[in-house]
Amino acid sequence: MFQIVRCTLDASGKVVTRRALQPLYELREDALAMAEFDSSRLWGDYGYDEKRDCWWATDSRGSMYRFEVEPAAMEDIVMEDVAA
Repeated sequence: MFQIVRCTLDASGKVVTRRALQPLYELREDALAMAEFDSSRLWGDYGYDEKRDCWWATDSRGSMYRFEVEPAAMEDIVMEDVAA
């Protein structure tokens, strides 16, 4: 299982917050496709960062984000099963 993690970046590009998004995805490719979609919805520039293997975006206020795809933590998987 994979999850998308939205990272908010400061002006120097350092991560200041990380937020795991729902739902979880069985395939990494599906999570990457949704990360692309999420990055495109911020009303700013966006693109794929090959070096970090993630999507990045800016919003209309100039805030910067990364959408990283990571293996889901076991507790996230259990919580999703309970919610279903």
